[in-house]
Amino acid sequence: MLKFATRTWFGRIGLLLLLCLPAVLAAAEPRLLDRVVAVVDKEALMESELQQRMQQVRAQITDRGLRVPPETVLRQQVLDRLILDTIQLQLAQRAGMQLDEQTLNQTLNRIARQNDMTLRQFSQAIEADGMSFTAFREQIRQEMLISQVRQRRVGDRIQVSQQEIENYLASPEALEQEGREFRVGHILIPVTDNPTPAEITTAQQRAQGLKKRLDAGEDFQELAVSSSAGDEAFSGGDLGWRTAAALPSLFADQVVRLSAGGMAGPIRSPSGFHLIKLLEVRGGAQHLVNQTRARHLLLTPNALRDEQATQQQIRELRNRIHRGESLATLARELSDDRGSKQSGGSLGWVSPGQMVPTFEQAMNNLEPGEVSQPVQSQFGWHLIEVEERRQSDLTDALRRQQVRQLLSERRFEEEVQNWLREIRDSTWVEIRS
Repeated sequence: MLKFATRTWFGRIGLLLLLCLPAVLAAAEPRLLDRVVAVVDKEALMESELQQRMQQVRAQITDRGLRVPPETVLRQQVLDRLILDTIQLQLAQRAGMQLDEQTLNQTLNRIARQNDMTLRQFSQAIEADGMSFTAFREQIRQEMLISQVRQRRVGDRIQVSQQEIENYLASPEALEQEGREFRVGHILIPVTDNPTPAEITTAQQRAQGLKKRLDAGEDFQELAVSSSAGDEAFSGGDLGWRTAAALPSLFADQVVRLSAGGMAGPIRSPSGFHLIKLLEVRGGAQHLVNQTRARHLLLTPNALRDEQATQQQIRELRNRIHRGESLATLARELSDDRGSKQSGGSLGWVSPGQMVPTFEQAMNNLEPGEVSQPVQSQFGWHLIEVEERRQSDLTDALRRQQVRQLLSERRFEEEVQNWLREIRDSTWVEIRS
């Protein structure tokens, strides 16, 4: 079985991206007389396109061992999703958004590697399973464009302040759940914009009816497939692994209080009523890194000093340091690194991955108090001095960075459903029976 990513967008917060569906490879070309099933802002959606998408979804659901919903239910759900995808691709086109061939090829190569294949072998496997590689490539391109347009149109609305990060870190949720991750199932029963009281009551009763069926022992994932309007419906409602901060805030407080297997809801939001189930919980770990406090002197070849002269001068400076002069003093006088020159070449505490590889490797091979031989990088020639080393707990700094990203992700996932409803309501759509 070929493996594919199943998120539909990127995660700054990790991003929200559905690269492809496992069921794509089970889909065969439809053989029917075509007709228009919907018109989206003058663009026709064809019966063949709808049938092909339905075949993909059926195979995906079956592959997960879930029960396929009735044909009329599945058709309506897939058509709604197809309409939304078309609207988003139209927005991308109007914004002039394009996906360059290099990025698309890199994604395809990554998918092939995930399946332990070369791209050629992967292409042959797709063709052997009944779908042209050209069609598969186009589907990946469209999914990536949809992710980009969501990121631009929804992500730009979201700002996270430092005070919000501080407030979150001080919250009982953060203190209780530090380092823990949750895998959550989600069912959304939608309501329209500005719903009438009767529409709200109908949706609520439907959600309560589903909750009763779940309490009676029906399978959550199968009900998500047949009943949820969430983006993850065809994956059994599985939101994947999230920290508490990355869960939609609407039900994050509920999730952290549940035991594995527990359920909550219906929970009301502007987009509808939500049912959630905590599928699994796992813990985190402390983030310790080895840091180095170092300084350096940089000489860069220029119009007055060619490569050979630069090498000669850096060797002479090392000899002067060997005879007792200070690297810090020489760096203040001669270094071409403007950022560190005034502080005697001080780089402060350096964490793994901060410096270019050749510099970091040379630095790591030094003992405290030792000065390196001349080291070449893309910036020029360096002399490096290690002052001391330590092991640091960067859990707090990393956590702050993660909180900023994950609060953005949380808002993104809440906002994307509102945005989808907005673009659906503002686009002329004609459904043809």
